[in-house]
Amino acid sequence: MKLTVLGGGGVRSPFLAKSIAYNTHRIGITEVVFMDTDERHLAIYGALAQGVFQRIRGDIAFSLSSDPRQALQGADYIITTLRIGGEEGRIHDERIALNHQLLGQETTGAGGFAMAMRSIPAILDYCRLIEQVSSPDAVLFNFTNPSGMVTEAIIKSGFQRRVYGICDAPSEFIRELAELLDCREDQLSVDCFGLNHLSWFRNARVNGEPVTERLLADPRLYRDTCMKYFSPELVALSDNLMLNEYLYYYYYREQAIAAIVAGGETRGEQIAAINRQMLSELGELDIPHQLEHAFSVYFSHYLQRENSYMQRESNQGKVKTREMLTLQQFIEQPDSGGYAGVAIDILEAVNSGRQKRVVVSMQNRDTLDFLHPDDVIEISCELSSAGIQPVKMRDIPDTQKNLISQVKEYERLAVAAILTGNRQLAIKALMVHPLVNSYSLAKTLVEEYLQAHRAYAGYWR
Repeated sequence: MKLTVLGGGGVRSPFLAKSIAYNTHRIGITEVVFMDTDERHLAIYGALAQGVFQRIRGDIAFSLSSDPRQALQGADYIITTLRIGGEEGRIHDERIALNHQLLGQETTGAGGFAMAMRSIPAILDYCRLIEQVSSPDAVLFNFTNPSGMVTEAIIKSGFQRRVYGICDAPSEFIRELAELLDCREDQLSVDCFGLNHLSWFRNARVNGEPVTERLLADPRLYRDTCMKYFSPELVALSDNLMLNEYLYYYYYREQAIAAIVAGGETRGEQIAAINRQMLSELGELDIPHQLEHAFSVYFSHYLQRENSYMQRESNQGKVKTREMLTLQQFIEQPDSGGYAGVAIDILEAVNSGRQKRVVVSMQNRDTLDFLHPDDVIEISCELSSAGIQPVKMRDIPDTQKNLISQVKEYERLAVAAILTGNRQLAIKALMVHPLVNSYSLAKTLVEEYLQAHRAYAGYWR
């Protein structure tokens, strides 16, 4: 079985390679290809990923490629982790929004629209190639952000393969809850519902015993998990539901904007500076022959990125900061799974019958009865040999239902606008979004984003 990663020259590629390497046996992978059209990034981050993978599973073929057709030929499983427009695109997204006193976070609101505008056409080009050259039974796992919108666009484009959208934020939070409760992950069941980066958690149970009230009363929930960004009062006002960390940008919007402005640089600018220095140093090394040293250089810069996540926006440090590791320590450290782990869980469960629960972005059908059947939602699913079955959610409180409905309407309009290159639909989409909610701002944003990203907007009218 062949697994292909599109965007294999990304900064997180060594982590993805590690996760795949430790789990290949679960789904019978015999060949892995990391593909990226950015040959410089592939030669650096891809080479690091290759080194990590081969240290763990030297018996499995691993290759790097800049040729999409070659990489996708006969592929059984495909993972997409693309950043179209690179760091420069992200910086434009953030700055344009901030110039209008709006949040430009890369997956949320105006910034999310701009990112989707670049991501969706690129993904669809790859989807057409997948249908031409990959296995007829190929399964696509989309990690490209904004994951929910991109996944919805893939499905609505008529793509004739199975596709799932995956984000590691819900899985990471559930893992944190298991640690807090001192139980194994497979003993903990949590219901997650909503949209990608707009979801809530409820009905936590350990071996079937309800533990939600216990969690909400535990001060550690607000200290040792992603719930640290929220107050107990907000939780009470949110019908005692636990919140996805990205809801910070909705419920603390003005604080996030003020903190970014006061910091003098956006998250994209911060990351771009770190990456420039990292690439400069790594570019001087012969990575395959200096793997340990190269990994140390890489990891020291990666820690700067990772440990500063949401620090400026929230004026808080990360829940858990990572420590410096050598290559050997990194390899020996237990694999947390991340988003690749969710993909492999799905494949293993369907192939082996082992039951498991995961959070996935997929078509709604009748799971959330207040949304359209073809809407893509983020939802807890039960995995088994019968396939993947979303957990039907009823009795969603009106407050959450209304916000989900509003953002979903934005997503429907934005996806339709991007698929057809329709400016008017794009303006209407941003008018609807609660973080914009203005015709004049929406019109200005669409024009400025189309101008900033004109290399990707040639088909717009």
